Amino acid sequence: MQGVYLIISVIIVVAAMPWAPVMASVPLQVRIHAVEQGNVVTPNQSFTLHYDVTFESQSDHYYYVDNSLRLTRPNSVTGSDPGRFSVTYPGGLPEGSIKTIGICLLENGDEICDEIRVRSGTVLSLDQAVEIHTVGVKNHVTPDAPFDIHYDVLKPTDSSHYYYVDGELLSTRDKGSHAAAEFSVTYPWGMEAGDSIEVKICVDTSNDQACGYKTITAGLAPAAADAPDPFSAELMQQHYIARADCDPVCGYYSNIYYGDSTVSWLPLVGPDAEPNGLRIDVYYPTQDGRVHTQGAPNTLVIYAHSANHNKETLLGPKKGTLSAYMGIGGAAGGVTVASLDFRHPAKDIDSNGYPVSLDDMSHAVQFFRYYADVFNINPDDIFITGSSLGAGAGIHAAVKQLANPDDPSPVRRTSSGIRGAFLATGQSSFSPHWFRSNFLEEEIWPYYQPDYHDDIERMIYGHALADVSVNAPILELVYEQDFIDHKVTASEKTNKEVDTTHLPNYGLVMLEQYRLHGIAEKIMVRESYGGSFGTDSTRFIERNRLSGQH
Repeated sequence: MQGVYLIISVIIVVAAMPWAPVMASVPLQVRIHAVEQGNVVTPNQSFTLHYDVTFESQSDHYYYVDNSLRLTRPNSVTGSDPGRFSVTYPGGLPEGSIKTIGICLLENGDEICDEIRVRSGTVLSLDQAVEIHTVGVKNHVTPDAPFDIHYDVLKPTDSSHYYYVDGELLSTRDKGSHAAAEFSVTYPWGMEAGDSIEVKICVDTSNDQACGYKTITAGLAPAAADAPDPFSAELMQQHYIARADCDPVCGYYSNIYYGDSTVSWLPLVGPDAEPNGLRIDVYYPTQDGRVHTQGAPNTLVIYAHSANHNKETLLGPKKGTLSAYMGIGGAAGGVTVASLDFRHPAKDIDSNGYPVSLDDMSHAVQFFRYYADVFNINPDDIFITGSSLGAGAGIHAAVKQLANPDDPSPVRRTSSGIRGAFLATGQSSFSPHWFRSNFLEEEIWPYYQPDYHDDIERMIYGHALADVSVNAPILELVYEQDFIDHKVTASEKTNKEVDTTHLPNYGLVMLEQYRLHGIAEKIMVRESYGGSFGTDSTRFIERNRLSGQH
């Protein structure tokens, strides 16, 4: 390979305007974008809020601070088309100050509003990061053919980019002023079928290097495990259960397998004496809970439970959330809800300590997309909601694309893409090494998840940051704590002053990745969240869904 160089290029990403079909569904909306670092702004400095109005309007624009009208933009004479607007908060906010800023328009006597909480302060963000995207299909490429490797560099740098293959430095991108961006490099030689290479791409930092990793294999991607048996409308009716109390539904479809029906985990047998496996319950907003066979297809909402719970949560403590979802729209063109059981991506492991599945939730999306006609849902209008464990799995499923055109299962050949997700306190990476090195003081590294593999390459447990692209879905990520502004100390961890499992900075790094790809208008990250999950996730679905809108 002497004298042969990798072929290098930079990707320029142009984002769609947010009032185009990719974003707009409900006609009358005001949408405020995230400002600075998750709505945390630099103290005593002016900041600008950008917002979209999705409808033509003659209304003035009204700006509120803590529910007090502070400014009006005259608009009633000339009117305005749908578009993006901005307003500047002059002088900024004092250190530690918190304000709620609302923007409203009037339409037919009704206020159309949006609001955000803005705090003045600092946050801890990544110094630098390199993330290598999935290559080919599940990191498998065509044998004996060149292939491209796409990767992100999170922060601007004047460093060279260093390209290693199997530990050997093969090429560099020359030093220069490089923006934070997506780049690509071509591996021109190809590989023989069955061969694999370990790729590492690095940039210099003030202390060391930031690197991304990927193992790439020549040949067809392996067939996905746990594929489901064929499904049909006739089989679906066998899963229908009537509920005499009609609380909160009069009937639903129980224990439909979205994967291999023999898959199970502890406890090996569920309460119904069936394998406690890859199953879903499905709810319809019809009087008897049966699927409607006529009329427009529904939006689908997949609810992902938190740790130590199961899919039946929607019939118990979360039944108010189920009722709220099914109250969106009507029986046709409304919302169908699915609640699923799934395996923990870091705790359901094999005898060597490796996860038995990272993709259960994405497989459920594929199942619904393939059988969209059976369920009478719009396959392009699927949402995921959930909290804690469900939110972490949901973040990863939201940005992951699993379709394998060579898989023998037609379900696994189907896209796993979704339209949006509202997720509370979710982890955007399950890599212990990544979290330790970025958010913990070094003295407590040995005590953080010591039983897990270190996963320095971020390829074992799941790392959603590497899967963000310009096609990523609409996200709203909410966290109960405030963003931290320093690495967690031993005292803070020992005294449980900081919940490292649900750290809101997990959301900030997703915001940075969305910004890098030019799609910042598709994500909102909120700290100090104290709202109603059911109410706010319902509002998110109403604002962003496609079905039932005109």
